[in-house]
Amino acid sequence: MSNKVQRNALCPCGSGKKYKKCCKVNERDQMVASSHRRDGVMHAITWVSDHYTKQTDQWVDEVWLSGISEEQRTGIALADATIRGIHDTNLLEYMVAEGRYSDMEGEDRPLELILNATDLELDEAQCAYLKQLTERPLRLYKVAACVPGESFTVSDAMLEKSEQITIEDVYASRMLDVEDVVGLRLMKTAAGWEASGAVYHFPTEYLSELGDLLRESDDETFSATLIHFWLKLVAAHV
Repeated sequence: MSNKVQRNALCPCGSGKKYKKCCKVNERDQMVASSHRRDGVMHAITWVSDHYTKQTDQWVDEVWLSGISEEQRTGIALADATIRGIHDTNLLEYMVAEGRYSDMEGEDRPLELILNATDLELDEAQCAYLKQLTERPLRLYKVAACVPGESFTVSDAMLEKSEQITIEDVYASRMLDVEDVVGLRLMKTAAGWEASGAVYHFPTEYLSELGDLLRESDDETFSATLIHFWLKLVAAHV
């Protein structure tokens, strides 16, 4: 249950001011900053997929859908609109975070092509956020608490003991329930941790098999193992 502070109540920080005149302002500023950073990511992703369409299509076929059969690819294409939207977000973020285009002379990393683009006009905060995508690995988390429309708390699902991390996120918190297990890329911001936008949801009955596969993976193959397992579930409309 949420203990939401009322706008006209005294701010819990102890300043003596009303909440709406104190930390509420900071929270609003943080939400604006988060939205601005994510707008930069989406703008950059759209730019690189538009300017390098052939290379992007080739990457999708050779990397994103590696090991995915024609039947499974058809299943992914026939998934409902909500799942397709999540699929497309996950695909493009993974491409920017970890991808390389094949058969290109010179720079072949989508992220570097974005950062070197003069017509994108990304600001310093947006560029820093994009660069951080390469530094924050995709990992499997278990949801320990959730306040829909406000925040959720996770711990690393692959570790017996791991610190809990609370993420203030209006959107992702509406998609999650306690005990859910999801693949996420967590980003560090001035306000704390933030989910990058990609979400890989795994039903409970598949967690044992997924866990075995991930334990056999190393740092270089972890993301691909998690993603391809999720894609096969999407293909089967699980």
